[in-house]
Amino acid sequence: MRKYLELKNKSGMSFIEIIVVIIILMILILTSYLVVPAQLMKARDASRKADLLKIRTALEEYYDSQGHFPDKLTECDQPFILGETTLINSLPCDPITHQPYYYETKKGEDTSYYRLYTLLENDHDISIDFAKCRGGCGLDCNYNYGISSTNVSLLRCSYVCAPGGGKEGSCELYHNPDISLCPKYYYQDSTCNNECSMPEYKCANASGKNIPY
Repeated sequence: MRKYLELKNKSGMSFIEIIVVIIILMILILTSYLVVPAQLMKARDASRKADLLKIRTALEEYYDSQGHFPDKLTECDQPFILGETTLINSLPCDPITHQPYYYETKKGEDTSYYRLYTLLENDHDISIDFAKCRGGCGLDCNYNYGISSTNVSLLRCSYVCAPGGGKEGSCELYHNPDISLCPKYYYQDSTCNNECSMPEYKCANASGKNIPY
């Protein structure tokens, strides 16, 4: 007891107080380990969404001048130029992979469109639901967020109840269920919750099964 009192008098802190401080430090370190990466992830996702909007503005300006969208975008960090006008000083790309955002377009006699996709890190981002990309978006279904020109919708991959399939119904992966007027998406559920035998859950047609354009 005498040694303990001497230790406390010399150090100014008791052994129990030192343990409490250590525990508090450990909690702070653990909290920063969990919270900081999550915040950085959200910040990167915010940057991705802002980048797409920035590119959209440039694409619309390009369309207003040319009557169509460009066949492809410039390389990462390079200027996006139209004639003598610089639409973007440095084309933004993904903050982690440093790869360009996936740009899709096709020109025709009567239409010109674009789709622009990215992969958000935060699976709980509500923007994924707003974009209807919970089951994946794009030609290969590898993206979960995107924007497009007003004359097309994103290619949204999801399992849906196909209009055919017999009495038991058929749960199939559609690349664009919107154009099939599918009443319900099952995203990554390849069984469609076993609801495809019920007519009210079936798509109006099968056009969304094949990739348009």
